[in-house]
Amino acid sequence: MKSVLVIQCQNCSGAMYADQKTASYLCPFCGSSVPWTEENFYRESPITFRHQPVERIEGLLKLGHVEVMSAMDPHDERVLSQTYRLHSVAEKLALWDPTTTKALAGVMEILFDCPICGGEVAGESTQNLFVCDHCGNKYGAEEVLQPGAYRKQFVMGVGAENVPGKAIPFVLTKEQAQNAARAIVHQFPQEFANQDMEKRIREDMTAIYIPFSLADMRVKISVASNLGDFQVYEEILNWACPDTTLLDIHLLDRLDPWDFGAVVPFDPAFAEGVFRLAAAANNASRSDVIGNLFAKRLPADLKKMFNLKKAAVTLWGHDFRKHESAYFLLPVYYLDRRPEDGEKSRQVRLAVNGQTGKAAALFYQYEKEERYLVHTPPHRKAMSKEHTVRTPPVPILRVKSPFLHRIVPLQDAVEKKGLRKLFAKFGF
Repeated sequence: MKSVLVIQCQNCSGAMYADQKTASYLCPFCGSSVPWTEENFYRESPITFRHQPVERIEGLLKLGHVEVMSAMDPHDERVLSQTYRLHSVAEKLALWDPTTTKALAGVMEILFDCPICGGEVAGESTQNLFVCDHCGNKYGAEEVLQPGAYRKQFVMGVGAENVPGKAIPFVLTKEQAQNAARAIVHQFPQEFANQDMEKRIREDMTAIYIPFSLADMRVKISVASNLGDFQVYEEILNWACPDTTLLDIHLLDRLDPWDFGAVVPFDPAFAEGVFRLAAAANNASRSDVIGNLFAKRLPADLKKMFNLKKAAVTLWGHDFRKHESAYFLLPVYYLDRRPEDGEKSRQVRLAVNGQTGKAAALFYQYEKEERYLVHTPPHRKAMSKEHTVRTPPVPILRVKSPFLHRIVPLQDAVEKKGLRKLFAKFGF
């Protein structure tokens, strides 16, 4: 048993605890506040948002930033391959990081008596802060009270040096996240047949901080569909691009919007409860991740948006505009596939946005099925102005130079096959 101590308030002698939102210790008894450190350790530069509005000329969109178009490459290989996605987080971690796998295998339950009320406090050996459920007081493991002194052997991935220094803290408790997961199961009960989801949610859902990079993503897409060929333009502002493939990136991409006004300095030493921490991986380039994500997501979104039976992206032009100082951790509750599900099994994964409570489920079977279900909380809190915004794809026609396009109804954007043949005949 590692020693624990009370962080004592110098004003009223009450127990103080770390609050990530204010980067300080807070006393719930007298309201005193003490910064984590008087040094500049936590005074990191805030995110600098580099939004670039689309230029409009006489009511037309100027789309020069996405004019260069090419065939979409899904980069479906190595850690982005279909077979790789069949592996669990534990299996992937064993391939990448056997040291952390061994460390996590040695995690033990910790029990001690609360120094204030004498009630039993339970946790595990990876924790840095412990909470007494009887009196509400919080305690930190003595050796991790100082900033940066967290247990690096528990960081999942290539090392603690690749962990961002900013994060959106968990807002949802474990119980609230479990209820969000139950909500999507109850909404679509037939989809979770033969899965003991209640047991899985209660026993296996894990809180994980996951590294992302923040950017504005803008795309122009040429589409071949059952209605004909057409082009659309779409923007995703403040898009969170995953920086690890340890968890299923396609499932994570269904969890936005995120409110980036809540980003604060982060150190695991001040994070409460049981959680896991993933480092950024360097086994897939950002361009490969982007290509893989959008090659799957765009056709699905187009089918849903325009009620299409078939939709394929033939060409695309994209503009990835990364914000400055925009490398951070996002809070996710993750339920992996069952350990017994093999390569031929229908796998079910579930994730919950630890900030908003939005839940997403993935149904995956190699070469047979890949579907997603989403449940959004009915009462969503208002977000700051800097949050994820997905602009629905709009049909466009290029009308004149330089790169000027008009937004039109879909039926006007679809190329008429007869006209296309006529234009081809005369060399247009």
